Amino acid sequence: MKERATLPQNKVPQVQNVAGIPPVNSPLSEHERAVIAALRDIAYGEIEVVVHNTRIVQITRSQKFRFNDR
Repeated sequence: MKERATLPQNKVPQVQNVAGIPPVNSPLSEHERAVIAALRDIAYGEIEVVVHNTRIVQITRSQKFRFNDR
């Protein structure tokens, strides 16, 4: 019978996300928090994030308002 390998209790296995990029354990920057806030605040539309040299330099949000014609 094959035994399962166990990790020490203080070790957390590193798992890569769907895109294959390892997780970042540093706190979010002000700009990263602004992107998340824009995502949470929009119901319908688009959010465009412009990045130059690994830095967020612009966030553009286009929001759609839908009306029911009844």
